[in-house]
Amino acid sequence: MTTDTHGLPPSPAPPAPSQIDSEGFRAVAGHLASGVAVITTEAGGTRFGMTASSVTSLSLDPPLMLVCLHSAMPTAQAVAQAGAYAVNVLDRQSAHLAHRFASAQDDKFAGVATSPGATTAPTLDGALAHIECEVVEEITGGTHTIFIGRVVGATARDGEPLTYFRGGFGRFELERDERVYLTLRTHLVQRRWEADSALDVDQVAFELALARSSCFYAMTRLSAEGMLRREQGRGYVVVPFDLADSDQAFDARSAIEVGALHLVALPLAPATQRELHSLFDVMARFLVEDRFVDFDGYLDANYAFHRALVALAGSAALSAAFEQIGLRSVMASSFGATPGTSQRFVEVQREILQALDAGDREGAQGGVLTYTALAKQRAREILERTGGVL
Repeated sequence: MTTDTHGLPPSPAPPAPSQIDSEGFRAVAGHLASGVAVITTEAGGTRFGMTASSVTSLSLDPPLMLVCLHSAMPTAQAVAQAGAYAVNVLDRQSAHLAHRFASAQDDKFAGVATSPGATTAPTLDGALAHIECEVVEEITGGTHTIFIGRVVGATARDGEPLTYFRGGFGRFELERDERVYLTLRTHLVQRRWEADSALDVDQVAFELALARSSCFYAMTRLSAEGMLRREQGRGYVVVPFDLADSDQAFDARSAIEVGALHLVALPLAPATQRELHSLFDVMARFLVEDRFVDFDGYLDANYAFHRALVALAGSAALSAAFEQIGLRSVMASSFGATPGTSQRFVEVQREILQALDAGDREGAQGGVLTYTALAKQRAREILERTGGVL
């Protein structure tokens, strides 16, 4: 072993910096939700404006505001020339203004009501808040210019701000992402793509006419759930699902639940009983006469019911172990392959609940074992139809 001049082993080399391309960084950084504002200014008798989300308060004493604008944009150049800008914070009803000022138009202010303010910069009448600033410092950072402004005027009204999240505005982006996630998960469950096949984000988005950013989000989420995996050089790959995967997952859940019920203090408190009955009733509504009325609804309700069973033990370790099984993905991959099922699943889970109501610990644990055997058998039947792999 080599040593330094003091006889000590040399310090380990620092880890190599992680490599990430601009697309990957944009996708990850997009998870940071931010408010949406239009930055306005006036230079040489012409009004300029652009939508920006990189806006933040920098100091309260003195009051300073920071905006970050792409240096090549006319608005950034105009702010540098004028030495003043206004931050017009948009509300949830003003997504149209965000789109207008983010686009290339000859006159972005056409039809938009404005008012003069404390500086030469115009303010948008429909904004949720106005923060008017005089530039005190400019800093270049990569492709952008950071303008630090001293606040000379600030007004606001009641309302909810518009937010920017992963390439879209507010709740509309979140709702779209959820729809795309459910679409891709349904296709995986129904095996639109074969096991071990690689999925290209752009190709999937094109084939299904979906937003690319939402597809990227959905595939990332499905990877966390175990239905896809990320491979170097291949991208997202469909995870095969076989009988061993099914048996291991259901056995793990059974062991955790039986152990948790061993720790539960019986009889249950009335409030706890009511909560369990409520969760069971929701679940039972989604499985009627040997068919799933709403498979996703059943999946969510079933997971919530069994999570609550484990939580009865009051053990954070058991609850964490339950979450790590990824049973939701297992059930989606197996039971979701067909709308048919067995009403016996609901009946056995009702028996578990009735045993807990009666303070019968062994009866509840026996019900868990029966339910596990049913689940494993049903998964086996489904897998046999598909050659043993989904």
